[in-house]
Amino acid sequence: MRKIFVDLEMCPIPKEYPAEKEICKLETIEIGAVMLDEEGKEIASFKEYVKPEYATEIPRNIEKLTGIHFSTVRGAAPYRDVLQRFTDWCGDKDFTIFSWSDNDLLQILQETALKKIDDTPQMSYMYHHWKDFQQEYCELFPMDHVMSLEKAMNYCGLEFKGRAHDGMNDARATADLYRAIHNKEAFEEFQEKVLDCFKPKPISNSLSDLFDFSAFQAAVSGT
Repeated sequence: MRKIFVDLEMCPIPKEYPAEKEICKLETIEIGAVMLDEEGKEIASFKEYVKPEYATEIPRNIEKLTGIHFSTVRGAAPYRDVLQRFTDWCGDKDFTIFSWSDNDLLQILQETALKKIDDTPQMSYMYHHWKDFQQEYCELFPMDHVMSLEKAMNYCGLEFKGRAHDGMNDARATADLYRAIHNKEAFEEFQEKVLDCFKPKPISNSLSDLFDFSAFQAAVSGT
């Protein structure tokens, strides 16, 4: 079965649309994905920007985070068309789709409802074969909190390639992390690295362990 790793980048719907924001607070501005075959080899990729329907500008903090400016998406296709092309690219069946957290699936469901896009058999299949890889990762290790994709890779000694919060780069990084922790030979090493990050560090038993009092002692003794 093929494995698809996807990442969405979003921007907020302006406050001038309170009713719309009750349904969906964000709009998708990029979809990035990679596809792996049964052996874990990347065989295809998908990357498209999306023109927002409500936003007429992208907030500066989103521009800084994603590198996406409104000029980048001004000439892009609307969400409806890009989503259709993405589901066509995924295929009718025989795949599992993964994202880092369930935010991307929730975004698709809410934005599709807001923009009154009817479900297709392809979309229904995608929804029912979607997995939260962040949850799987955190369940492999005794963590009481979730973490960013970049940090999860760092804990496993993996290098994040390219700019973070780029749809394609994030999707490919998620695939790299998935392959790494599903490699039986490497898993124990990764597990040890991650667990070591959460081991409690020894606490100094005395003030002398924390501070260097030599200068103070010299001043008092007049030496």
